[in-house]
Amino acid sequence: MTNEGNSVSAEPMHIRIADVVARRGEPPWAEKLLSDGRNDAVLICNSPGQRNEAHVHPDFVEWWIVLAGELIWEIGDYPPIRAAKGDVVMAPKRHRHAIKTVGTENSLRLGVTSPASNHDVKGSRSNILKPLPDQDGPPNLLRTTLSYMLDRFGDPPWTTSILLDERNSANLICHGPGMTNNAHWHPDFNEWWTILGGKLTWNVGEGRPLIEASEGDIVFVPEGMRHHISSVGDGISFRLAVTTPDQPHVYTDEDDAAPPPVS
Repeated sequence: MTNEGNSVSAEPMHIRIADVVARRGEPPWAEKLLSDGRNDAVLICNSPGQRNEAHVHPDFVEWWIVLAGELIWEIGDYPPIRAAKGDVVMAPKRHRHAIKTVGTENSLRLGVTSPASNHDVKGSRSNILKPLPDQDGPPNLLRTTLSYMLDRFGDPPWTTSILLDERNSANLICHGPGMTNNAHWHPDFNEWWTILGGKLTWNVGEGRPLIEASEGDIVFVPEGMRHHISSVGDGISFRLAVTTPDQPHVYTDEDDAAPPPVS
């Protein structure tokens, strides 16, 4: 499934990354999977040794979810950052970044970028590296790993912000078997999720089929549409939810400040 142009879908979408990879074949390639009104989500596949051209985004944060393989990021004047499956990497605005696939397997990363993104500003990297910033936890770590989050928060359920900027809040949600969210909808923004582990279902209203998603899939739900999410299967699930920074949730049909959910 692809999403052409910058149009935002008015219907839920279930994007199976494995299907996109099978259709596109050998790298290098990139394909935009969705637009949510704030971001374009672009799937990028490279083989070992391939790299992008270093560039800078002066006015927005760009970030990536690693879905397969290993990559090295050069961000600003910091030491190289090696990332693998399940990691989230963030390049702050005005920081030059270059990305190279390493190891023996093709890499797959989901880039979350501005619809107005371009690669015209190249920037430069100093010959003298500076230490990584002193951070004691998320959000906005240059690299966040699932193992780090599990060590930090322990057994489910838990939710924590991985990234927070002017456009987005990306929240990592860990649930055990049978755990659910409280059904709700968002009156004025679209939400989507990347499944980093486990299996989940989305109930998106009467007359629409249950969405059954697993590791590597993406689920998109338009604004105004109630969604009830359940973790199914035997293991814990991880999903990265991409919302707006203020994240308004409406839990009841009697809320006069919001329109009724789309059925």
